[in-house]
Amino acid sequence: MSRLKRNSLYLLLTRITAQALSILFIALLARRLGVADFGQFTFIAAIILLGNTFTNFGTDTTLIRELNRAPAPRLIAQSFALQLTLSVLWLIVTFILKPNLSLLLYSLALFPLALFSIATAALRARERMELVLALSLINGILQLLAAFFSLDISALILYLLIGHFLTAVFSYLLCNASLPDFQLIPLPNIFPLLKLTLPFAALTFLLVLSQRLGVLATTLLLGDSATGIFSAAARIVDGLKLGHYAILGALLPVISRRAPEAAHSFRMGFLLLIFASLFMSIVLSLFPKFIIVLLYGERFLPAVHLLALFGWSLIPYTVSSFLSYHLIAQGREIGLVKATAISLALFLALYLWLIPRFQIQGAIYAALIGEIIQAIVFIVVASRRSTMNR
Repeated sequence: MSRLKRNSLYLLLTRITAQALSILFIALLARRLGVADFGQFTFIAAIILLGNTFTNFGTDTTLIRELNRAPAPRLIAQSFALQLTLSVLWLIVTFILKPNLSLLLYSLALFPLALFSIATAALRARERMELVLALSLINGILQLLAAFFSLDISALILYLLIGHFLTAVFSYLLCNASLPDFQLIPLPNIFPLLKLTLPFAALTFLLVLSQRLGVLATTLLLGDSATGIFSAAARIVDGLKLGHYAILGALLPVISRRAPEAAHSFRMGFLLLIFASLFMSIVLSLFPKFIIVLLYGERFLPAVHLLALFGWSLIPYTVSSFLSYHLIAQGREIGLVKATAISLALFLALYLWLIPRFQIQGAIYAALIGEIIQAIVFIVVASRRSTMNR
């Protein structure tokens, strides 16, 4: 139990420092770029996040789970080779679609992000959470420096790209010195890994797409300025999810080994985050103007009412997050993928219906209702096995 508490603490510190630096990064960026350019960058960042999720292909979750069940010395190299291959594929498709130069340039970040992903997953699997904290801190500081020295989107993306490569190099050196089985070369055959990671790949991509669908839909239906306002509220709520990542990230290796204390720790973590989410939702509802002006400035005042409402999505998000990890621990990834696909379809329908009717406010309505529906769908899927076992 002491190890679990220590790992939870390190991951909590990781998320606190990462999210604090991320909030500073977003706040500085919003003040420098303005509403429209901030919205454009948020759209580009959402596309890259989807690309990173696709090229990751569930290898990080697979590494954490499988390395805790049995020795798998080739799994790290296989995961890295798979991510590199998919990154090349994503870059080729992006080039064919002929996006703007900024998006094409930032797509190169998928290659250093692949190495960073493998390194942090291997460290988490070996429960070296203090090193995960160090890498997260370095990554966040480099991003903050990129925002500080950037006056436009082109310069920002160039500096961010350099930062990603520097972080990747440092993560490799750190893992190579700390993990005896961390070996990336020679790159092995990736096909045996595809079947193992496919459920995780589909799951993570669908989950991230559902979380970023609001940014994509708002950009396509309302434009960059509306996206900037929507993102101002959404980024704050995302930043308050740090406790979820910390506790669930620390629990995954434990529940993957089916440790005796896992069930109790899982329940306690759930109750803790439910009450924490309720508290944060109340704070966002009471002080939205103060928070928006403090972080972004008065140009983002239209986001005040959005933040007050969207903060309540933290509660259904907590339910969905814990149930998704519970289903993964039970080996029920396929059912979780189906549930996520259903939720995503409902998210899309809500955005297409409510944004034209209510503009930016409709995007928040859709995001909040979608989170509630997703939590209900996950509850139904999770309870189905329990009912069958009675």
